[in-house]
Amino acid sequence: MVDSKFIGKVKIKKQGQLTLPLEARKDLGISVEEEVYWYELNGALVVTKELMNQKDLDSMMKKGAK
Repeated sequence: MVDSKFIGKVKIKKQGQLTLPLEARKDLGISVEEEVYWYELNGALVVTKELMNQKDLDSMMKKGAK
């Protein structure tokens, strides 16, 4: 089972920028100027603090990362 949580809605700016909601940053422990990694998985965007290979990402999503 995968744990999921609605965080909020964001608008993509003209330059392609968006603001990661404060709640998400707090939950994930993401600080100012920290880099995050984006992945597309089954039509959804997934953001992580760590660079992951595809096998590890798939495994994490199947197990339900906490």
